Amino acid sequence: MFVYGGVCVDLSLYKMTPLEEWIAEKYLAHSIFTPEDLDIHRIANIFGGEISYFPTRSHARWIDDGSNDFMIILDSRLDEPSLRSEFFHELCHPLRHVGDQRTLPKTFRDLQEMQASLFQQYAAIPFFMVQELVLPVYENEIPLYLAHTFNVPVSLATRRFNQIRGRISQEEYSQRIATYLQSQYSKADPTNWSDETKRLFLTAIKRKFQKGQGVVIR
Repeated sequence: MFVYGGVCVDLSLYKMTPLEEWIAEKYLAHSIFTPEDLDIHRIANIFGGEISYFPTRSHARWIDDGSNDFMIILDSRLDEPSLRSEFFHELCHPLRHVGDQRTLPKTFRDLQEMQASLFQQYAAIPFFMVQELVLPVYENEIPLYLAHTFNVPVSLATRRFNQIRGRISQEEYSQRIATYLQSQYSKADPTNWSDETKRLFLTAIKRKFQKGQGVVIR
């Protein structure tokens, strides 16, 4: 629970995507249960890869031969939170993508980068771990808390928190719509009508017949 706009927000309303569930299953199968377990070398090894550090732009290298072997090169000039952030972003490419980005159309590259951004958020700050935390009461304090707990940049923690909050708001809206539709259906169901409503309805039907207006039932 946390307070957003003066209202308590229920984390149990959050629904994980299939990709999130896949990442969570991988983590749990390899005893990665807490933020302290999110060692990037261990995670790379679990998925069949290795990490190297060079003073160059972070990127991933792999061969689409079905071997699942890959290498993630991280920029050695970065601080640890930034290194971790880039690791989780680059990890998506060998696990979920095919082809050489340098030769792909820009629109396809943009799509892969968007997918990698989502993967990064799910893998760096898994929701099943967030659920177990004692979050700050007020929402403006949560991104800093997540950044410190998962050792990632505040910008990444903020994106992840906004995503979680947005997903919960979406579910709350869906539930309100479902409740409203159910209430409308209940009102329209004759079995829920009061005796007075039934009497008025029958009176209206009789008047239609008296005026020569039949009622067609399909």
